[in-house]
Amino acid sequence: MKPIYAIGVFLGLSLSAALASLHSYKYTEASLVADMNQALTKTLAMKTEAWITPDTIRDYRQSLKIGALKKHSIVYYALDDRMKGLRSNKMKWQSRDKSVEFQGYANCSMTTIWSLSDQRLPLLFLFIAVNWMVCCIFLQRKKRGETGRFCSLTYSEADNHIYNLRHEPINLTPMQEQLVRMFLDSGSLQLSKQEICNTLWPKKPDANSTLYTLVKRLKPILEREAGLNIVSNRGKGYRLEKE
Repeated sequence: MKPIYAIGVFLGLSLSAALASLHSYKYTEASLVADMNQALTKTLAMKTEAWITPDTIRDYRQSLKIGALKKHSIVYYALDDRMKGLRSNKMKWQSRDKSVEFQGYANCSMTTIWSLSDQRLPLLFLFIAVNWMVCCIFLQRKKRGETGRFCSLTYSEADNHIYNLRHEPINLTPMQEQLVRMFLDSGSLQLSKQEICNTLWPKKPDANSTLYTLVKRLKPILEREAGLNIVSNRGKGYRLEKE
């Protein structure tokens, strides 16, 4: 699999984890508000006076079904909309001569709501994404290592040189070195002529003769240094083979 596809799968799984986490957060937030609404409805149905008393708060908290809300939620007069946190709907209590609006309020931070939400599915997506990327990196390195051993060639990024199995630097021109690196990076040790020409001579309309000359001069070097031969693939490209 090409690295771009592996990265695409990783990003897709990571995005799925983020969306699933957000959905679970919003669902939990809505559940908390719904619980506050039903608790406030029951509390106001039992009230006989307009004042908020300790009994009002006690009845309200006892009516809550979500245990975490019992410590964080209170009843207050619905006067200030600037308070931060979760709030129930405004509900009106009315007697013969009085009408007062009440509201449930919960001092729950985003962290608290997230901890109450079900994050198992997002964590599963994230676990799969991380393991996917680790496996892809491992397989890519293993593939490159096997390719390097097969080719009897290794490339060192530290000094930008290609070495044989005796760890001796091979004397190549910049263009020859670039072509060898293309073979090593291909994984299959095969390259099409069009791919090579587009990479090495992007502005040259017809580079077939130049490519032929490059391969002709590179072949004896690889035969001598690594025991490899560049074989023409029915005129469409080239591949590396052991002699």
